[in-house]
Amino acid sequence: MFNLLIEAVIKNRLLVLLALLTAIAVSLFMIPKLNLDAFPDVTNVQVAVNTEAPGLAAEEVEQLITYPIEAVMYALPDVEQVRSISKTGLSGVTVVFKEGVDIYFARQLVFERLQSAKELIPDGVGMPTMGPNTSGLGQVYQYLLEAKPDANIDSMALRSLNDWVVKLLILPIDGVTDILSFGGEVKQYQVNLNPNKLLAYDLTQQDVSDALDANNSNVGGWYLNRGQEQLVIRGTGWFTPGEKGLTEIAQTPIKTIDGTVVKVADVANVELGSEIRQGAVTLSKRNDQGEIVNRGEVVTGIVLKRMGANTKQTIDGINARVEMINQALPNGVEFKAIYDQAELISQAVQTVIDALLLAFIFIIIVLALFLLDLRATFLVLLSIPISIGLALSVMAWLGLSANLMSLGGIAVAIGMLVDGSVVMVENVFRHLGMKHNQHKPPAELVAIAAKEVARPIFFASLIILTVFLPLFSFEGVEA
Repeated sequence: MFNLLIEAVIKNRLLVLLALLTAIAVSLFMIPKLNLDAFPDVTNVQVAVNTEAPGLAAEEVEQLITYPIEAVMYALPDVEQVRSISKTGLSGVTVVFKEGVDIYFARQLVFERLQSAKELIPDGVGMPTMGPNTSGLGQVYQYLLEAKPDANIDSMALRSLNDWVVKLLILPIDGVTDILSFGGEVKQYQVNLNPNKLLAYDLTQQDVSDALDANNSNVGGWYLNRGQEQLVIRGTGWFTPGEKGLTEIAQTPIKTIDGTVVKVADVANVELGSEIRQGAVTLSKRNDQGEIVNRGEVVTGIVLKRMGANTKQTIDGINARVEMINQALPNGVEFKAIYDQAELISQAVQTVIDALLLAFIFIIIVLALFLLDLRATFLVLLSIPISIGLALSVMAWLGLSANLMSLGGIAVAIGMLVDGSVVMVENVFRHLGMKHNQHKPPAELVAIAAKEVARPIFFASLIILTVFLPLFSFEGVEA
């Protein structure tokens, strides 16, 4: 078999050369699509379902929300386990699927069953939603919004800028699935009811809530024909943002008693406030003199990468939009990156590249000293970048990422690759240099030399590969 293969390759060497050039061209096209990561993502296929239940204790959250969701998820196909955690005001259910299940198919299955779970949860308790499509290594970028002391922008305004300006500019970037906000105060229009006044006017909390809902809506009236024109009819009733909105809320009518209109202001105090929070984010840093300066409270955001997305391209897309974000922010507020996984990826890739270059240099020195032939050295060295390029293109085609471990494996394989190339090339040049072979055609000598060492090279490489075969039996996180 080896002899027939060698003869076919030498006989059709032009076609082999064209096939090699085609493979190189395909590699050059595929390698830019290769995902770059610092480490391999070992997160299993899982879908998270989160439910906020303000005011409920952990036991009620478990009984009313977590258990109904878990009950419907067990019937899904290819589910390995369903785990959950119930806290005060929060339910978290994680559905873990078997390895190899497409993440988007898994999310579709969970979404379909989630509709059944919603019917089992009492009204007003909580609305379950699927978590972001990310993994354990999805936190690839973190930033902060910092206001200068003279900017007159408080933590509530910073949080609003992050939620309604910065996040909306980052989310469209390819590879971003969600952004988590930390710090600041979430702005709320609060209606603080006075129980005594509610009793005096014979009102309930639900009456006030219904009045606010009924008076905070826009409606459409379709069209009104006027000659050759059509006028769009719409009624506007949304509360105006800001201080004016507080006045409009306070003037909202609730009921009429003996011709007197009872308004929200008669039974409640309307003001701007923030939702209840359990933490804050502060910033301290050293100035040019080395002194620690407390900059007070800031707002941060963590960018979550979509599972399977290219980490390097995602971060590059965020960095390309930083200038636009700073232009959209008011004067005195600055967007700053405090964690960028692209630096870690670059350092990890550079570590492997340095090792490859060092190995390349040693190979050149060894080959030049022992082969004593520049052409032979060049042919052996030529096989290295071609083999690496083909390996990386296959990784890109299979959706595998280039990380510290995969590139390190390629670096280790160079030694085995060079061994076979050295044996083959050295034997070919030995036959070409023999005096009694001068009358034979070079192609025949190459065939004779290749046939002599092809079988030993193949079985020597096969023995080394056999050592690694047990690795292919690993599954899940171990793989």
